[in-house]
Amino acid sequence: MKPHSLAIGRLLHWPSAVLALALVLHLSPAAHAALGDDVSAVAADQARMQASLQVWRKSNYSIHELALPTGTKVRHFIGDSGKVFAVSWSGGWRPNLRDIMGAHYDKFIAATRGKRMARGVARIELPGMVVVMGGHQRAFFGHVYLTDLLPEGFVSGDISHESHE
Repeated sequence: MKPHSLAIGRLLHWPSAVLALALVLHLSPAAHAALGDDVSAVAADQARMQASLQVWRKSNYSIHELALPTGTKVRHFIGDSGKVFAVSWSGGWRPNLRDIMGAHYDKFIAATRGKRMARGVARIELPGMVVVMGGHQRAFFGHVYLTDLLPEGFVSGDISHESHE
């Protein structure tokens, strides 16, 4: 084959590669029950992501854990008001933070813009919101919570990646 023919062949494969990448990004599961959303958003996520759901009831909040087919677990902490006040995640894939934080994402990005993130666990405290995250390939974890929506007596240590049974 001539060098010219190889270049044309590569160009013809480029659009199909872009299409395949777009399909993967479109079809890959992402969490959409964002901070401050209603509990019904968790049920919608469960159906959309084909995740299994477990619910634990605590004294004044509940934990709705979605176990995704990829092995990642996303936990939504829901106060008696029915609003998501915290989200935690653990597993091989980091969820889309824009989906997790919802309307609060832009505030998070503005606070971190231009700041160098060190290795290890990062803790970012903003007015009304705390973000903690870390990990490495195939072992990500983190949580985010809204301080104004925390139930009475709730402490950030209550958000863990251990079993809540």
